Amino acid sequence: MTRSHIPFATLLAGLTDPSSQVRRQTIASIMRRHSERAQAYPALLALLNDPEEEVCNAAIKALGTLNDPRAVPALIQAFNYRSSHTRPLALKTLVQLDYTQAIPYLLAGICDENASVRRVAAAALRDVQAIDALIAALNHADAKVRRAVAGILGSREDARAVDPLIALLHDEDADVRGVAALRLGELGEARTIDPLLSALNDTDTLVRLRVIYALSRLGDVSAVDPLIALFSGTNQEVRANAAWALGRLRDVRAVDPLIVTLNDDDGAVRQWAAWALGELGDVRAIMPLRALFTDLIDAVARQARQATVQLESLITSD
Repeated sequence: MTRSHIPFATLLAGLTDPSSQVRRQTIASIMRRHSERAQAYPALLALLNDPEEEVCNAAIKALGTLNDPRAVPALIQAFNYRSSHTRPLALKTLVQLDYTQAIPYLLAGICDENASVRRVAAAALRDVQAIDALIAALNHADAKVRRAVAGILGSREDARAVDPLIALLHDEDADVRGVAALRLGELGEARTIDPLLSALNDTDTLVRLRVIYALSRLGDVSAVDPLIALFSGTNQEVRANAAWALGRLRDVRAVDPLIVTLNDDDGAVRQWAAWALGELGDVRAIMPLRALFTDLIDAVARQARQATVQLESLITSD
């Protein structure tokens, strides 16, 4: 008798064989019997409790192929309690069978200790079906969830995410505010400019740095004067990043303040001011830049020379 003529009932009996290898092979044989395999649903479902991980995983894949939503409760159980290798597969199959029921587990999964679970959850939550659930999750009590959701929302390039992300600039958690600022910069919506400018006054340094980066990404010159104002602050990281951002915006209003900033007490600030002046292309900066050729910090002196070469090339080309 050939393999294809084995009675299906006989084949099903192999799912309870003491050998895990036989159980796995039986699952594969059943799934090749396209016209009969749906009959194996109850037996395959029982294998989600199999003590052998590979058998359980094979059963999960088979249930995904059968595409029977009755498997959802058992998949939730597998996601919650099975091993680290089984949980991502259970979650992925749960998404396939019933996306709506999967959403709470996806939201939990984005902060899971298992990196594979986090990847499955993040990928699934980028689906257009998830937008309402993601926005609702921005009110989650756990800041880690809000932070992860903000990251996913911002990567969707969906205008519906803008207002919820703007609201997160006032979140009690600094990490959440910082992620929201970064994502707003990536979305490129003009209505984010004013909220981001207000966020330049955030009490957390990292948030302010991320706001500066976001404003540089947006490229709106209304940020020039507020960025210049940061040179009067006491935080050298903020001043250095403001200089960098002004170099990216390339607005002539920044030339004189940047020239003054070449005398900043902090080497990184001087270095980025020199770089920005090279980007701005105003030859008035050549002599002030030359004064930095003897700076005690090599990186500053090198950047000043490079910027000077950039500016002198403009004179030569004229």
